[in-house]
Parts: sequence; C-alpha cells; structure tokens
Amino acid sequence: MQSRDLSFNTFATLRSMTDVTLQTTRMLCNNLTALALIATLGLSSATATEPVLVSSPIFIEGKRPNSYSIATTTIEFSPNQLEASSAGLSESAPNFFAASSGARSFNDTFALRGLTNTPIFGDPAVTFYLDDIPLGGGFTTPDVFCGITLAELHRGPGHNTIFGQAGPAGVVQLTTPNPETKAFGEINARAGNFSARNASISAGSVSGQKADVFISAQHGTRNGYIYNQLLGLDIDHRQSSAALARLNFYPTETFKLTLIAQSLRARDGEQPLVPLNGPLYTIDRNNSGETNLDTRNAGLTAAAITSWGRVSLTSSVNDWKLGPYRSVLAFGPAELLNDVQLAQRNYNQELKLASSDRGDFRWHSGLFYSDRSTTGTFTRAFGPFVLEDSSYTIDTTHLAAFGETSLTVQSAVTLTAGLRVEEVKKSFGRNERTPSNQAYTLQHRSSALTPKLEAGYEPTQNLRFFGSVGAGFKPGGFSAFTGNRSLAAFGPERTLALEGGVSHSAFHDTLTWTARAFVYNIRGYQIERSFATGAATDDYLVVSAPRARSTGFELEATWRPAKALSITAGYGRTQVILRDFTDPFTGQSLDGNRAPYVPSYDFSLRCDYKHASGWFITAKLSTNGKTYYTESENDAFAQRNYSLLGARAGFAAGHWRFSLFAENILNRDYYSSISAGTNHGTPGAPRTQGLEVQYAF
Repeated sequence: MQSRDLSFNTFATLRSMTDVTLQTTRMLCNNLTALALIATLGLSSATATEPVLVSSPIFIEGKRPNSYSIATTTIEFSPNQLEASSAGLSESAPNFFAASSGARSFNDTFALRGLTNTPIFGDPAVTFYLDDIPLGGGFTTPDVFCGITLAELHRGPGHNTIFGQAGPAGVVQLTTPNPETKAFGEINARAGNFSARNASISAGSVSGQKADVFISAQHGTRNGYIYNQLLGLDIDHRQSSAALARLNFYPTETFKLTLIAQSLRARDGEQPLVPLNGPLYTIDRNNSGETNLDTRNAGLTAAAITSWGRVSLTSSVNDWKLGPYRSVLAFGPAELLNDVQLAQRNYNQELKLASSDRGDFRWHSGLFYSDRSTTGTFTRAFGPFVLEDSSYTIDTTHLAAFGETSLTVQSAVTLTAGLRVEEVKKSFGRNERTPSNQAYTLQHRSSALTPKLEAGYEPTQNLRFFGSVGAGFKPGGFSAFTGNRSLAAFGPERTLALEGGVSHSAFHDTLTWTARAFVYNIRGYQIERSFATGAATDDYLVVSAPRARSTGFELEATWRPAKALSITAGYGRTQVILRDFTDPFTGQSLDGNRAPYVPSYDFSLRCDYKHASGWFITAKLSTNGKTYYTESENDAFAQRNYSLLGARAGFAAGHWRFSLFAENILNRDYYSSISAGTNHGTPGAPRTQGLEVQYAF
C-alpha cells in the first residue's frame, strides 16, 4: 500500500511540474522577441577573449561580484539533506528567525534584523529566490528546500539594487548545484521515531556538453506529535512529495538557456495548535482538521555574454494553492472551526544587464515586473453557528527599475552608488455573506525611490571593511478579515538603514570572523493581529506604528584548528522598539515596547569532526532569546529563551555513508509560534532520532 501511495504521489508531483512548465511556456511565447534579441547578442557580440559558457555556468544571478560586501551569510547543503529548510537556515544565520506555525509557511513570520512580514496580509520583509526565480509572497515561502545546495542570506535593504523582488530586510537566494566534470548522484533513506520515513534522490549530468540536467525528488511521511485523546488519533501527521528539475542548454559558447521547475504536494493533518499553558502534545477535541497544499514554480532564463558585459531575461510563474484546509481551536467546551481555500498566482519578468567584472568601473541594472492574483475564502463557525463567511481577491501589479555603479580607487577602496524606483498597485474586492450581506472594492497605490551609498576598504587580502546607507520599502495593502471598509487598507512601511562591518581571516585562513552592526529607522511599521474595534467580534487587521527603530549586531566565526575539525559560531542581537505607537482602538500607549516576532538574541554553535578513517561526528547548539508575540509585551503571549541541541555520528566508506542523528536531544518544550488572538500556540518538535543511509554514485 505504501509503494502505491508513493507511486501516486510521485506521479502527481511530476504531473504538477508538467502543468506549471506548460503554463510558463505559454507565457514565454509572449516574450520571444526579447529572447531572440538576447540570443542575437550572444551570437554576434562575443569576442575570442570572452569566457566559454559550456565549461562553467555564466554566473549566479544577483550574487555580488565585489569581494568587499560582507553582509551575506552562506550555508551549504547536500542536495538530499533533509535539514535544508527555512528552519535550518534560521538555526544557523544570526538575526534571522522563522516563527513556524506548522502549516507549510502559511501564517509563518520571517524576521531579519527586526523587520518581519505580517502573518497573512502584508508583503514579505525577506524575499526568496530559487536561482533566478522569485518565490512569491510571505505565506507562499517554501519550508523545505528540495534540490538546493546553497542558501545565501543577503542582509539589508541595499540589495534592492541587485534583485528585482527585494524585501526591505533582505533576500534569501536558494541555489541548485552547478554541473560537474563528471555525472553525479545520491540516494538517501531515513527512518526515525514517530514512524518518520523519508527517501530522496538527486542526479546531475556531466558538464562541458551542449546541455546538462539536474533532478531531485523527495518523499516523506511521519505521524503527528500531538495526540487527540477524544478521537484516539494524532492530528498533525505529515506527508509530502517534492521534486525539482533544471535543464541548461548552450546553443553557443556565449548564450545559455536555463529551464527550472519545482513542485511540492503536501497532504498533512491539521495545523498543530494547542491552548496556551496546557499540555503541548495532548488535546481533547471533538473535531479534526486537515492541511492540503500544492506549490509549483517554474521559469526560463536566457543569458548571454556580450562585448560589453552580460544580459539576462527570466520569465517565471508561481502557483500556490492551500485547501481544503481546516484548523480547530478549543475555547472551553466550544470549538472554533476555520475553513480556508487560498490561492496565489504570480507571473514575473526580470531583465538584468551588467558590465564585465573586469576593470575599475562596473555597473549593474535591471527591470522587474510582476502580476499577482490572490484569492481566498474563509468560514469560521462555532458548531452549527457560522460567525463569518467571506471571500476576497487582491490583484497586484509590481514594477521596479534598479541599478548600481561601483568604482574601485587605488585597488583598495570601492565606492558604490545605487538607486531603485518602484510602484505597487493593488485592487481589493471583498464579499461577505455572514454576519452581514455586503461587498466592497478598494484601490491602493504606493511607490518609493530608494537610494544607496556604500563604501568598501580592503587594505590587505585578509582584512575588509564596509559601510552603507540605504533605504527599503514594503508596500501597503488590505486586510481581508474585517467587514469594516474604512479599516481594510494599511499604508507602506519605509526603512532608512545604516550599517557597517569588518571581516578578517588569519592563520592561513583557518580562522575567519565577521562583525556587523546596523541601525534602522522605520516609518509605518506594520502590525497584524486581532483588534477590539467595537464590532460583534474582534477584527483581524493590519495597523501601522508611525515610528520604530531597530538596532543590533551580528558576529560570525569559523575556525579550523585541524584538518579534520571545523567549528562555526554565530551570535546576533536585535532590539526593535516602537517609538510612537498607540493602539488605535483602546488608546493604550505602547511607546518603548518591543515589536512582536523578533527574538532579543540568537546564538548557534556547530562542531564537525571527520577522521581520515571515515568516522565523523557533528554536534550543534542553537539558542533563541525571549520573543514577544504581541506589542504589549504580555508575558502570557511570549516564548522565553530556549536552547536546542542536536547531533549526528556515523561512518563513510566508498560510496556509502551511515549515520545516527538526534534533534532536540534534551526534549526541550517550547512554542515555535504563538497566536495571541486565539490564545493558542504551535509546539516545537519534541526529541526526534533515527538512522540515515546515503549512497553516492
């Protein structure tokens, strides 16, 4: 039966990838003129001294070529590493925190240096890219990274002059593996407690040909952590299949086409929510829920090297669907049932032009266009009594132009000036059937002009300094959970950022460390929660704090005292304070309070030892400081500081690798996210352990 389920899920995943690839192909038919122009540039403008694309990738889009930029954290993964996820990135990158609600990024928040997305209705503060493909909005962010070998966290709003879809806090770029000089592949199987079973495979063809291919696929299941004593079953079981495929085609030495498609199909139990201050892993409820999710992303990139530099055009589509979805919340003897159907589709175009990396003067520019449609249907009911039945649509058009120039002076100093101009238009329509019969539409337009100045100083190869001042922008929008037309709209969030840092390596590069500090002044800081607006029930909406300030720093270090031993550590501290905010409905002043969803600090430590005989061991520790989930700093809705310990040990010989692993070894109780408006939280995963086997070929 399990093999039949696996075959069906794999077929469904591949069919989903085919569907979205066909959608992308239809969209690209409208861009043949631009693709032909790029091909012409690649065919006619190359010179004999230009690099050959067949032997190496043209470049990683968005990766800054200048060595002085040290605002990036890079984390490497194996293509089949099942820890490659937003949670894994959060554990390793200072001042980056993912508050997981357990529903595949739906209702999740991603905080970086005090800037966050709101759980549902705001735009992301941290945007994600898969190679050259932007990955939609906040709640559509993938929680697992199938086929990814590298994650780069680019901090700060200054990266909005490099990426088309750029959040004010930064950008995470997920990168697939480069083709190698020989074909490669890996099979991975893992089993653990809670009946966890995972299998994955990845393979890549040889480089140096007219085309190369990389594919990766995963399938995983586990029982839930939370047990419903009334129904006699676990509620938060998981089952998912994911796949990724990439094709590189090189018509000439200076022209490259890349087609990439990714898909995720999840058939999970209900979102793991339990009443606060009660048992974390047992509940008593008469109803059960479900979470069904389908995600598809695909894109085509045409890139060419010309006599003056590089040009690329990426056309992509994101298709995300949640539903059927039902969550169940217990309020004494009564149970609130939330039924959701939610979908988002994006069509994106991104054009980039860049000069050659050679020379003292360099430039980079681009255009970005995105057409997004979000539709949702929500029903809330206490037993047979329906409290709300509504649906909404938000259509968004996003247009941006961006670029920067860099000048190197006397080989040690680099000066960079950049500029971004963008406009976002949103059209909102809401239909309410319960508690009243009403419908309304609204329009919203927000725009921004965000400059950047940056300086880098590299007195030696081992020492680098940088400083920058820049601006970030997160557009306004609409809250769809209020029937009050006058409360639905909220304004944009604007950030002025000052940051600086130093990076140093010593002892023949066996010890490297980086330190950064930042100050962000924020206007219109967006806060999303339930407010007592005077309606029959509280309204869930977004309001803006007129002023806020985020200050902090990051420290990262890697030490290799011996060939077999590597130690990596990171520490981040953030203090984001609301400087001018009064609850618009209660009149309570919240000036001086911390903003929600942002830990006061985080710390990570990882030790890897690999003996020449094949034995290896890894130990890791991650710590998060106290996190408030309301701006009132109510301890009832806060997670105190906690630490998680993990380890892995095993033996590798030839093509085989065997290991034992454990996570949350001390079985620490904590909430990975808290919903203050419902007095519920999502428990973090308890202790998990198991066996993993890998075969490389």
